[in-house]
Amino acid sequence: MERPVPFISRVRLKNFKSIAECDVRLGPLTVLTGPNGSGKSSFLQALALLGRAVSTTPEEAIAELGGLSAIVRRVPEPAESFSIDIEAAVPRGPGREERAPVSYGFGIGAARGGRAFEVLRETCQLRWAGRGWRFEADHGAVHDESPGSPVPALEPGRLYLSAAGTRAAFAPVLAALAGIRSYSFALDTLRQPSRPAAGAVLGSRGEHLGDVLSALAAARPDLKDRIDAYLHAVTPGIKRIDARSAGGYMTVAFRASNGSEFGPDEISDGTIHAAAVLAALFQPAASDGRIPLTGNDNPETTLHPAATAALLDALTEASEHAQVIVTTQSPDLLDREDLDASIARAVSMNHGLTVIGKVDRASQRIISDGLCTLGELMRGSQLSPEPRARATRPQA
Repeated sequence: MERPVPFISRVRLKNFKSIAECDVRLGPLTVLTGPNGSGKSSFLQALALLGRAVSTTPEEAIAELGGLSAIVRRVPEPAESFSIDIEAAVPRGPGREERAPVSYGFGIGAARGGRAFEVLRETCQLRWAGRGWRFEADHGAVHDESPGSPVPALEPGRLYLSAAGTRAAFAPVLAALAGIRSYSFALDTLRQPSRPAAGAVLGSRGEHLGDVLSALAAARPDLKDRIDAYLHAVTPGIKRIDARSAGGYMTVAFRASNGSEFGPDEISDGTIHAAAVLAALFQPAASDGRIPLTGNDNPETTLHPAATAALLDALTEASEHAQVIVTTQSPDLLDREDLDASIARAVSMNHGLTVIGKVDRASQRIISDGLCTLGELMRGSQLSPEPRARATRPQA
């Protein structure tokens, strides 16, 4: 079976939290493996910041992570700016099956004149049907090579893509980047009833789980059935999960194999967390293209080790219609003899700096020869990034 084209194929970060510099290739499904505190979550946070910055403003995106000082690298010496650059393929054409290559990125750093920060530079280049479109901004000065493009005055803390995205050439770029979602579920949020929300998009902490399940039951019962099937595989005593509406609020109910029904407060942490992971993967917005990429931080949290095989199957299936990136520190998730080592990116911490790269070649050979699984190497602390990734040094 031919693998789908990933939305984002390459990510380059500089001075983002503990990541001094990285250049990471991504596939339809990418699993970042490494010990707790190695910086895996920082990679997902960078992608989430990218999506929030273009869909709202850099100010809102940066504030959600605690401000510029909480984002830029601090060791071995503090940096003054960070940058995010990606290479991607966005849907174009009538059927949206064809993809146009695009590169986009920006750098944000400390500003003068009382402002908290400013956009130091921003670039975008897109090619489609033999034509090319490009713009770049340098400290607010914009050069847009698109024919007849009006260049609005650009405030120091704004991104030009927000304006360029109103035009046909750049609209798919803006829509795709704005659709990035990253999830780190909170159990109290998942158990809390919420007001109905339009769009049936799962919130980053698990908000609107009931809305997502309700929308799937109405419009995509096939995907709802997949969630129920995987949930039953993860927790055999549970047959399905459904949306419930009461007093103007949405919540969920779990139906057991014996017919009993349980509310979100009566179910185990692992079961409700697994339900949220599955909803994120199969939600309507991920299947219809509104969410081209989902990130999930430690999706195996609180799961019994025996249930991780079903979770990996769900991640793999979901990556056929939207790109999936997950972090894990669980060897059990990767303890499969048929697992392709190319989906893994090893993450380690070296003198306070995060290193991310392909699994080193020695480990790849061990896996391909059938001597060990990815999980077994991880369990023995033998998974390391390839030497080229380990050679990365911080740059200001």
